[in-house]
Amino acid sequence: MSIQITPIPTLTEFGTPDLTLTTANAAGTAGVKTTIRTDASVLAYDATLPDAIAYGQSGSVGSAATAARRDHSHAMAASTAVAAATVAEMVAASSTTVYATPGRTQNHPGVAKVVVKIETDGSLIAGSYGVTSVDDDGTGDRTINFSTDFANINYIATNAQFSNNTAAIGYMFLTNVEGSVQLLVRNLDTDTLADFGSTSTFYGLQ
Repeated sequence: MSIQITPIPTLTEFGTPDLTLTTANAAGTAGVKTTIRTDASVLAYDATLPDAIAYGQSGSVGSAATAARRDHSHAMAASTAVAAATVAEMVAASSTTVYATPGRTQNHPGVAKVVVKIETDGSLIAGSYGVTSVDDDGTGDRTINFSTDFANINYIATNAQFSNNTAAIGYMFLTNVEGSVQLLVRNLDTDTLADFGSTSTFYGLQ
């Protein structure tokens, strides 16, 4: 013979959700029988503005009990951002707080503004930089035309021989203006102008 015992009904208590967002699971306090409703609201996010990201700041795991919303955004510090160098700053060549971009590097006084390689027949060889053309004005007489004029005629020019010749060769920059320079090529053994290949490099302000 068996006897069925019906439990004495108890009241269900509803309370405000008090769940904690944390880094590990926990069973909660034993004996607590408070119930939350299916349409209750659980605190997961707050309206705190995320901290601004500063250059050089250290990372942190944080300790807040609530999370930021998925579409949150951090402000970015602007006052310490490194700026691109201006033409004036490149020309001055003294700042250590800006960076040089490809379009400004050529403005530095220590960088070549023009690189020219001329064939023995006076023609311009591909790979030259900062030059529009070379005029062949006669035997050993060339005019190098710059893509951008120099600021004055005080630019520096260097020259060297690139073709294999047995004669002693001399190079002279004779007539120089802001937009071009005359190059004379001379065979020193015969003391006459001659057609030999050459490479020229120019430095200065433009």
